[in-house]
Amino acid sequence: MDQFTFLHAADIHLDSPLISLSFQEPEQAERIRRACRDAFENLVATAIDRKVAFVILAGDLYDGDAPNMQVAVFLRHQLARLEKHGIGVFIVKGNHDAANRITSGLSLPSNTHVFGHDQPESVPVANLPVPVFVHGQSFKPGPVTDNLAAGYPSAIVGALNIGILHTSLAGAPLHDPYAPCRLEDLTTKGYDYWALGHVHKGEVLSDEPWIVYPGNLQGRHARETGPKGCVLATVTDGRVASVETLDLSVVCWQAVGLDLSAAEEEAQLLESLRRGLAEAMTGAEGRPVAVRLRLHGTTKLHDLIEGRPKRLLQTVLELAGEIASGDLWVEKIVNETRPKTGGQELPGDTVTDFFPMVDEVARGPAPLREALRDELASLRAKLPEELKELETFRLAEDSEAMNVALSKVKARLRARLSGEDGI
Repeated sequence: MDQFTFLHAADIHLDSPLISLSFQEPEQAERIRRACRDAFENLVATAIDRKVAFVILAGDLYDGDAPNMQVAVFLRHQLARLEKHGIGVFIVKGNHDAANRITSGLSLPSNTHVFGHDQPESVPVANLPVPVFVHGQSFKPGPVTDNLAAGYPSAIVGALNIGILHTSLAGAPLHDPYAPCRLEDLTTKGYDYWALGHVHKGEVLSDEPWIVYPGNLQGRHARETGPKGCVLATVTDGRVASVETLDLSVVCWQAVGLDLSAAEEEAQLLESLRRGLAEAMTGAEGRPVAVRLRLHGTTKLHDLIEGRPKRLLQTVLELAGEIASGDLWVEKIVNETRPKTGGQELPGDTVTDFFPMVDEVARGPAPLREALRDELASLRAKLPEELKELETFRLAEDSEAMNVALSKVKARLRARLSGEDGI
């Protein structure tokens, strides 16, 4: 029986920043900063340990077009490790790395083939028990909206055919529509395996032929939760017999929702928080976990939660330290709870008059609302691009976000003025 294996990974995003975490120790910040590199080292080590024939990288090896020589040196070293063990590497460039100047000028080891962007190429793979051809085309710099798959050649008869393509297919939530195509555009080529990239959620779309998204190698934020890694494909007697997902991530992201509808006392809130944090650690297998807690439900504790955000975060960080010292990191606490009606009256005529005024601002284009929007818009215009999407500065363009912010102002004032304490 003739058999060999190969690895398929995509969307590495080397040196992509993992942001918004609350760090207690500088070591945590450093581990997060290195996460994408460390995951790539895991990929290389796995390829060597498994003695695979070759590795496919289906786009977005880098995170952008910034010329970072340190990343380039790191990449070349890792590819050279594979070369030393006789493992080939096939790379297509995606939307994030097509314009990277370091990638274009970097001298890569002889085991590595980077596909060009002018037209698809078909490259034979040597020293295998059956003939194998890898077909691919990189993105050119700038948005790629053409159907690249349509230009790929038909399968070479008598060989195992693998296509590499960075594509959104017919469209995917939270992903730009790059190199769009239909599944039929892929299946009609007659290939045995399509190694896709661009969509960060791993998925096997078909097993005849195999059409596979491995997902990204390392989750980078709270929308990229759970196991992340690559796909190991096994070829037996000239056909792809099976695929297996390998978890190679070094930081695991989790999003945990907590229904606080039944919580009447602070002790119940703390117990719910403790339970949610413990749930986040499930399946971590010794890796650090970054968690986003989402609190929801109608509860009498709403004003307490909304009115003491810093104290709540500190309490959650302390609970995380008790559960998994140093390995459970809190990315964010999102409060979506709603107050129960019939709350206690607040003292003072000034307070009584103030809340209707806030409601008036929330209802329509009052002068105060316009002034708030103008101030935020002016400040946002002066920020670097990476900060412009922070929640605070989206208020200038988003009326609903403005209403949510005003409701939080009311809750925090209510908590402070009514003398509520705790958490």
